[in-house]
Amino acid sequence: MPNNLKVSLDESQNPWVVTIDEKGNGNGKENEVARNAAQQTITWQLNGNAATGNIIDFQWLGTGPGAGIFGQPQYSSNNHNMTLTDLNNSAATTGDWIYMLAIEVNNTRYTTTASIVGTTNNPSIKNN
Repeated sequence: MPNNLKVSLDESQNPWVVTIDEKGNGNGKENEVARNAAQQTITWQLNGNAATGNIIDFQWLGTGPGAGIFGQPQYSSNNHNMTLTDLNNSAATTGDWIYMLAIEVNNTRYTTTASIVGTTNNPSIKNN
């Protein structure tokens, strides 16, 4: 099952921050990717108050995944969505990785808030 993640801006924070609906992926869980012999795709789609913006950056934070697990981010021609392939085909490809996503809306850059220690609202990809 593909993971389709909606990206918007949390206007209750000052400054505004990027928020990702990681439970809106159809399985009711955080962004979890089940083991599968086939490569799977994760898609981030700008939504709501971020829909007119552009996805401009994706970076792993802390210890990133090993080589060969994830492909390079692919941005759509209008930069309103981004895809990343995930090859979770063995015990060696399991893990939980924190990332940062940056978008630009009306010429202003916004990012997810993430810390590699002590927070539970980090955006992440978890290969089971």
